Amino acid sequence: MLDDPRVVSLWDGSRLAGRWFADHAIGGLGTPGDIVWDAYLAFGRSSRWHVAPGDLLASGSDIIDNTAGLEERFVPLLRGD
Repeated sequence: MLDDPRVVSLWDGSRLAGRWFADHAIGGLGTPGDIVWDAYLAFGRSSRWHVAPGDLLASGSDIIDNTAGLEERFVPLLRGD
């Protein structure tokens, strides 16, 4: 968990969001029929979700075994780098 008020973490026990992200390959994560999990997606402040989310700033998967990737791509966004 990231300790920052701008971070939102949601549990999706039914995997509805994970299936949707895989079916739409948002951020290059997943393929239709898969489930995206253990992933992060960062969207810009101007992002609005109409048909699909826009203004994707960073994405990645396998956070548990790839914290270096998360720190490299996501954490700088929180700092405003």
